[in-house]
Amino acid sequence: MRYPNQVKLYREVNKRVRYYKLSILLNLFGEYIFIKEYGSIKAKRATRTIEEYFCTLEAAMSAYNQTLSKKLNRGYTKGENL
Repeated sequence: MRYPNQVKLYREVNKRVRYYKLSILLNLFGEYIFIKEYGSIKAKRATRTIEEYFCTLEAAMSAYNQTLSKKLNRGYTKGENL
């Protein structure tokens, strides 16, 4: 099964562009890591990075798809910077 390496989402809030990056990685122990990173594109580093560990790809993909749909519903768009 193929899984996405990462997707970047963008949204303008109070004339500032915010980003949200979702990634799924496989670590050396065979666990899948779902990484959520977000912040302002003007900042040098992310405001916050959250890592969640899953035993199966299906569980990681479920969390990925849930978060993606929530962010799209909140007004984030896929693609390049605004």
